[in-house]
Amino acid sequence: MDIEKVERYIEKVELFHGLTPEEVVKIFSKGMTMKCAKGETLFFKGTVGSQMYVVLGGKIGILEGQQCIATMTTGDMFGEMALVNKEPRSATAVALEDSHLFLLSESTFEYLMNKRVAIRILLNIIHSLSNRLKMTNAKLMH
Repeated sequence: MDIEKVERYIEKVELFHGLTPEEVVKIFSKGMTMKCAKGETLFFKGTVGSQMYVVLGGKIGILEGQQCIATMTTGDMFGEMALVNKEPRSATAVALEDSHLFLLSESTFEYLMNKRVAIRILLNIIHSLSNRLKMTNAKLMH
């Protein structure tokens, strides 16, 4: 993986903020990327999951029934709540267009993480969840 691509990922992908290029390369070397076609379901609400996803390209819809409650685009992560709290998925994820994703499983997450990287990634996840909660609260206020 070339250094320019890694630096773009660090800039655009919230999960990687604060990490070094070497740390991101290590994460990619142990994780998995996948392509999904428009309309493909990545997971269903209520299923148990042990991986999170990062959108490297494309669009993913987070659905509650037939209603799209969030759209994930390049740099966004989703599915992290199942990785963090080990509860069933709270929504369904469907590709709204052909997409390229990075998957990080719980076992890979635990294997990869030295203390500094683990703390940085967990703080990035908390930041992302906090922002989502603020946006949801703002919507509920209107």
